[in-house]
Amino acid sequence: MNTTRLLLKNKKLFTLLTVLLSFIFSLVLFVLLVNINISKIEIRSASKFHNYNIYQISDDLIGEREIEFFKDVKNYDILNDFNNGVFKNSKVVFYNAVSQQIGLKEYPPDKKFSAYYEWGSNNDIYEYEGELYQTTKSIQVTKSVFDYNIVELMEGQPFDDSAYVYVAGRKEIPVILGSDYRPYYKLNDQLEIHYYFEKFIGRVVGFAKENSSIFTNLEPQQVLNRYILLPSMSLSEQPTKLLQKTDVDEVFFRALLLSKMGGHLMTNLNALEVRKEIGEIEKATNFTDYQIIGANSLSVDLLYKMIDANQTHIFTISGVVFIFILCAFYLFVKSFIKRQFDTYLVFIMSGVANHKIKKNIQLEFSILNGMSIGLALLCTVLFMQDISIISILIIAGFLVWLLFNVVVYMLVNNLLATTNVIEKLKGD
Repeated sequence: MNTTRLLLKNKKLFTLLTVLLSFIFSLVLFVLLVNINISKIEIRSASKFHNYNIYQISDDLIGEREIEFFKDVKNYDILNDFNNGVFKNSKVVFYNAVSQQIGLKEYPPDKKFSAYYEWGSNNDIYEYEGELYQTTKSIQVTKSVFDYNIVELMEGQPFDDSAYVYVAGRKEIPVILGSDYRPYYKLNDQLEIHYYFEKFIGRVVGFAKENSSIFTNLEPQQVLNRYILLPSMSLSEQPTKLLQKTDVDEVFFRALLLSKMGGHLMTNLNALEVRKEIGEIEKATNFTDYQIIGANSLSVDLLYKMIDANQTHIFTISGVVFIFILCAFYLFVKSFIKRQFDTYLVFIMSGVANHKIKKNIQLEFSILNGMSIGLALLCTVLFMQDISIISILIIAGFLVWLLFNVVVYMLVNNLLATTNVIEKLKGD
């Protein structure tokens, strides 16, 4: 150990360069692994959509046409039958993730949860029945949203099947909050919400992991951090029966029914086949005020290609950096050992065995590399949003440490084996 301390003494530049090279190499590797993990999740999620043709179903009930349609209460049942027919069709997957602002009473003080925050508007507080609510970001989702996106929860659980059905007299709705809500609420907290002109209690059943994202009607990758997720509810009975059983305003049922008409149809069928399937439902229910918007998979394909291209760029850049740093490390160590050869000769003249010189040189580099790799790992973990791959990073760090030790071992053995120590001691 005394020999090692002597080798390290008065070599500040050497120490700094060794630590710096090992640190940069390790940090690039760790960042690469983190990005690969993120890209793998994104590709896995996007690929589920990439394998389907995606169409959007939309209603033609706009303005006066909507008012006329809902004047006849029987039309509520017709629209409900049409929605159920589309939802239950085995040849398509009905997918709906639609942004729907809700009112939130006793809202967090941070304005970023406001529905209009990104637009710079402060007009987000309103009064309803003598109480103040904040217009808040929210997305209502069907069960298929969890089936076709990688939405991991840091706490709690997804909605159960009963959450997606509205029954007469229901006053509680389960909600999943984005990660930014975590400082303000906990599991099973009850939020007072104003949803489609009705008051409900939103019971917190889960928190989405930071930067979880889903494909929505407007965005191919909507980050959920600031959003409240609500289940997109179907009706347990025909709307006409529910209206008789409850004091809920018909506007609530109208809004629920119309929200379904902005959903996506994911299928292996082509456009003509999809229109034929939906046409059969049209005949059975006598609902004709709709249209199917042609293949809407362009944004998903683009997202898939962007993620794939991003991963390729990361691999390429990281590969170049790895080769450059490894070559620099090799040349630096080789040059350093040659420069320090006179010091090693002094140790040999002092009676230090050749194998001990090798051992201490390797220990010298091993300590420095271990310190720099550990520092790089610490920096990566501190800035990581998901520590689930920390075991992979530790293994990768050990492999880097092993790689640098092998490089030093080969260089030391090669230089000592190819140098005539006797001639060096004679001064030849």
